[in-house]
Amino acid sequence: MDPLTPVVGEMHIGTARADDAATEFKVARFHFLPIMLGAFAAANCGLFLFFVDKTILHGPVMDAFDWIHAYGVRPPGCGFFCYLWQPHNEHRVVFSRALVALDLRWFDRIGPSFIMFGLLLVFAMAAAIGREIMNSGLPHSWKYAAFAVAILLLTPVNTVIMVSEPTSSPYLQTCAFALFSLVLLDGSDEQGRFSNYRRIAAILAACCTAFGTSAGLVIWPVLIWSAWRGRLRWPWIAGIGLAGVVFIGAYTWHLPGHAVQGVLTLPGVVESFDYIIRFLGLPWGARLPLLLWPGRFIGFCMLCLGTIALLRASFSGRPITRLQRVGLGLILFSLLIAASAPLARLNLNQGVEVPIRYGMFVVPLHSGLLLWSLEYLYEYRRVVERIFAPWMIVAACVIWLTQQVAVGEYATAAVNQYNDAWSRFVAGEWTPDMQDHVYPLRDSAEAYLAYLRKINYHLVY
Repeated sequence: MDPLTPVVGEMHIGTARADDAATEFKVARFHFLPIMLGAFAAANCGLFLFFVDKTILHGPVMDAFDWIHAYGVRPPGCGFFCYLWQPHNEHRVVFSRALVALDLRWFDRIGPSFIMFGLLLVFAMAAAIGREIMNSGLPHSWKYAAFAVAILLLTPVNTVIMVSEPTSSPYLQTCAFALFSLVLLDGSDEQGRFSNYRRIAAILAACCTAFGTSAGLVIWPVLIWSAWRGRLRWPWIAGIGLAGVVFIGAYTWHLPGHAVQGVLTLPGVVESFDYIIRFLGLPWGARLPLLLWPGRFIGFCMLCLGTIALLRASFSGRPITRLQRVGLGLILFSLLIAASAPLARLNLNQGVEVPIRYGMFVVPLHSGLLLWSLEYLYEYRRVVERIFAPWMIVAACVIWLTQQVAVGEYATAAVNQYNDAWSRFVAGEWTPDMQDHVYPLRDSAEAYLAYLRKINYHLVY
């Protein structure tokens, strides 16, 4: 035997042990991530609740005036269900009308029921996504880390007004019930004792999606796609399609129309595409010109990534898991809303600003990308561990929380302008800024204020 053989063998063994030790060390570095991410998620939730309190409106400004008046002054023969179904612009705000009724009966002002319902929806959305993650085939450490990230994505501070401001709450309601509809729709491989009942509940939740805003009507093609990729039998797919046609017909019956002009021209197409990528880039660049191009870049990346994910899942023939199907459904929901948004706003001046409240519609997109990518990230976890050091993730979370504080302060300052205008309006003043912060028409605003005093509305917060 060659005398060097034992030495060489020992060297190979030592090298293998060193590689194993290095791998174990790299993996061990990420063991603390679930705890760390959980701490950041808890801090983010604290900021979310803090700024919900800081952004509460003191008066029923803008659309809230119309909602209160519609509850108290109804056409002859219009009962409570007729009141709920009354359109508001191009929407049937059923949930908001019900919450207005509760608030006026219990609190003599609107707001508390909206806040409680909004917080309940946020909690239910986190629970629904958390359940999907926990039921996946990922290791426990990955599940806990992913759930923490999901909470971060579901509670960005730019969406606190969806809870604290009644007139912004319909956007949260639409997104929440879209998620509920997708998670309730069991695929053919997910048969359980109550699967058929859950699928019926998914159809009912899809109906409720449009009771926030009419943008929720896009859930029907999303639900059909999810049923198809979930390998449901054709009677279920046809039933969902039929339910969607009937509901959309009933919803849009006698609904005010919206004229769309110039969208199919070349400038209109360019403007539409720009609006879509700015929409998908929210909340970045919504108001600050400095962040407009970074927002466009982020929106373009979101559009490309979401489109590639959907095309691959639809035409590659590769099976997808339930977690990925729910995530892709959320992605498709946000992309369809983004695609339809220019039709509602391009009649305005060129370069029209994307409302910051639309930022709620990209929350499903961000959450969906997380759910879709989780199993890919785990499959290529060794590459991920080589690229991303733990300090990078910590730095990203610190930057995220810093941004949340800045956005929260900005939202607070904006709401304070509304509250200041409301206080001066109640005291008898009228200044030009009140057209943007109280109501566009002075005569109507003063008539509404007289009506509030007549019904003993709680005017001073």
